[in-house]
Amino acid sequence: MKKIHFLFTVLFACVLFFTGCKKDEFVVTFNPNGGKGTLVTQNFTQKVAQSLMANFFTNDGYIFTGWNTAANGTGTSYNDQEIIQVSGHMVLYAQWTLISGEFTITFNANGGEGKMDPQKFEVGTLQQLLANRFFRDDHDFDSWNTSIDGSGEKFTDQERISISSDMTLYAQWASPIVIRHIVHFDANGGKGTMQPQEFIEGVEQKLTANTFEHANYIFTEWNTQKNGGGLSYSDTVGIRIYANMWLYAQWEIDSIRMK
Repeated sequence: MKKIHFLFTVLFACVLFFTGCKKDEFVVTFNPNGGKGTLVTQNFTQKVAQSLMANFFTNDGYIFTGWNTAANGTGTSYNDQEIIQVSGHMVLYAQWTLISGEFTITFNANGGEGKMDPQKFEVGTLQQLLANRFFRDDHDFDSWNTSIDGSGEKFTDQERISISSDMTLYAQWASPIVIRHIVHFDANGGKGTMQPQEFIEGVEQKLTANTFEHANYIFTEWNTQKNGGGLSYSDTVGIRIYANMWLYAQWEIDSIRMK
């Protein structure tokens, strides 16, 4: 703590040197005193009342209660944005009070469906977020965010966090990566042309109806091997694929035409 106060004393001296204050001008420097953030120094004119700058420091698990001329709060106290007069250069230390109690996180599906109960958190205690139970058609759950549009603070599913106020977390959704594969059709001795058919990986889709012909033969099915030793598929059957594939027409002699 002594080292921190020494650094601020040096900073304070530097501010005075470089600002080149006039004799009737004084500088108020703001110290976060354990908090985080940045506040610029504020110039005051002697005997001229002026409002202190609004506090922008933060301190997780604490609430800002005012300023004091002593870090431990034993000096002169000032409220946030209080109108004051100063008669000399001054350092004001942020004063903090520990927040106690229980806060609630509310989960918002943000376009999704399902139900999640609110989650209680003890102030200052690390706790794991509930696992996401929302779902959304054609979307994957990505994360939680304090803003509905995803511009706020982001949290992963079941992340361990601590909070100092009630909070709403909005589900963030990502469109899944679409992987496409092609089914090629081979007449396997027959004649005609069939265009390759595009499939989305894992999505069921009906095969294109066979248009190949083979004199004195009847089309019976498709197969992943020319000799029929692979996987068989009937005409226009619904299938799911996970890689490009060739299907070979399978033929059977038309015994009626052959007579």
